[in-house]
Amino acid sequence: MSQHEKFAWGSLLASLLVWLFLTMRMTEGWVFVDASPRDMIWTYGAVVVLMIVAYAVLAGVLGGEAEKDERDLAIAARAERMEGVVVLVAVNVLIIQALAQAAFAGQVVPGIDLGALPVLFYALLTVLFLGHLTSQAVTIWLYRA
Repeated sequence: MSQHEKFAWGSLLASLLVWLFLTMRMTEGWVFVDASPRDMIWTYGAVVVLMIVAYAVLAGVLGGEAEKDERDLAIAARAERMEGVVVLVAVNVLIIQALAQAAFAGQVVPGIDLGALPVLFYALLTVLFLGHLTSQAVTIWLYRA
């Protein structure tokens, strides 16, 4: 297993754990809590710090950045493209959800209430995590192929 694949596994696990921390802070029994903006700022800061620490630990354990050959660069480029596609689709789903809620006000529209700040905050950060998790999963898959 190459150092890049090991880093992708570590990053995938760390990102999933940090996303679970975000989920724990923003939900209670999978129901969104009414978090104050101050609490969301602290949660956002904690998520950023946890990701920085996780990447620093991964870099320390794996011995820093390894040189990338042509195959590594091609895998990274393909993984980043897939990340972009996933983020693009997820953002468009959120946009359509928000427009449907506004257009069909008073009717039951399935989905989440993006009008609530905690829900919007969680949804946007989840989109970022989803994109990153996709990138790491594609990286692992391409190294295994």
